[in-house]
Amino acid sequence: MSRAGTNVFLLLALALAGCGLDPDRVSELVSTRDMLLGVTALDDGVAAAIDVRVGSPIGTVELTGGDALFVTVGGTRRPMIEGQNNGAPIYSVELDTLPGDFLLDLERQNDRDVHGVVVEVPPPFTVAAEGLTQDLPLSLAWAPDPEGGKVVISVQGDCIDTLTRSLDEDTGTLVITQAELRPPPAGPPLAPCALEVSASRTITTRDALFSTNPGGNVTTSAEQRRTIAVVWTP
Repeated sequence: MSRAGTNVFLLLALALAGCGLDPDRVSELVSTRDMLLGVTALDDGVAAAIDVRVGSPIGTVELTGGDALFVTVGGTRRPMIEGQNNGAPIYSVELDTLPGDFLLDLERQNDRDVHGVVVEVPPPFTVAAEGLTQDLPLSLAWAPDPEGGKVVISVQGDCIDTLTRSLDEDTGTLVITQAELRPPPAGPPLAPCALEVSASRTITTRDALFSTNPGGNVTTSAEQRRTIAVVWTP
């Protein structure tokens, strides 16, 4: 960088510092090819949300100077709203549901845009439970989807230690014995016990922002989660 260029950079950094902004976190000073986008999406069957964090090799990045993120869900394009999470900027959209894959766009005023990043979302599903009366095990069932992502089942309640099962294969069923929920010598609870059963499917991906310019990347994690109540009656 020339001496003149160095002076301009230092003046810009000082100006940003005077405005209360950390120049290390200002997107105007970060090339698109160096950006790291982290996308998380969750549909819990009641509501849904998409969050995006922007980073770089020097740390968290705040979008400034007109730079902005957008998502297109179900054919509707929405701007992402800036908030704070543990003191760092986060960009979010709240939705009723995540019906399927969605698109992410990063639009920049003075650098290259990123358009049409596909975020893969597992299909919505429902889960049903039977059993947990007398000696019957807890039997769970849902529509299997071998391509729908990683499946994790968790069971929690006041009368048991939380139990978590990560399935190697999505068969659409899982049977949990009463001994697994509350192993001997504790045995089953003396009174009916309310349990909460959660089933989740998650798809994670990691790709380069530009195939011709390695460095920047986007990581995604999209989850469909369903929770039901079960009563254990010995």
